[in-house]
Amino acid sequence: MTVQPEKDETEEVKKLVGYETTDADVGPVVRFALFLLTVTLGVAAVAVGFYKYLDAREIREKGQRYPMSEMVQRPLPPRPRLQTYPFTDITALRTEERKLLHGYGWVDKNAGVVRIPIERAIDVLAARGLPHREAPPAGTTPQPPGVAPMEPSGSPPSRRPAAHEEEKGGSQH
Repeated sequence: MTVQPEKDETEEVKKLVGYETTDADVGPVVRFALFLLTVTLGVAAVAVGFYKYLDAREIREKGQRYPMSEMVQRPLPPRPRLQTYPFTDITALRTEERKLLHGYGWVDKNAGVVRIPIERAIDVLAARGLPHREAPPAGTTPQPPGVAPMEPSGSPPSRRPAAHEEEKGGSQH
C-alpha cells in the first residue's frame, strides 16, 4: 500500500524550504525589459533630434547678423569678471609666488629692506634666534597703564566705588 501526500503536506514543505519551489514566468520580465529598452532609445532619439534642431537654428541666426557689427568691439562688463582661463591664471600666480619666495630682491631700497629666499631666512633665524621680550619678575603681572586689575574668576565682584562716586558720596554728607 502506497501513501500519497496530501495538499497540506506540500504547503508545509514550502514553508520549511523557505523559498518558492516553482519557477517564475519569464515572459512578463522579458516584455518589460523590451518595453524599457524601447522607451529609453525613443527618449534618446528625441533628445538628439532636439539638440540638432537647436544647433541648426543657432547657426542660421548667427549668419543673419549685420556684417558691420562684427567690426565693433564690445565693451567689457563691469568687474568682477569671470576668468577665461583659470588654470593658466593660477599657474602664472604660482610662478610669480615662487619667484618672490625663492629669490632675492628689494622691498624698499630707500629703507634698505630686502627680500631673501625662505631657506636663507630660516638659516638666519636659526643663527640669530627669534626676537623676544624679557620676562617680568616672578610673582608680578605687569598691567598696562589705565587698566584695572582683573579679579579671579568665581570671586564676587569688588564693591569698591569708583573715584567719581566717592567724591559724590563725600559731598552729600
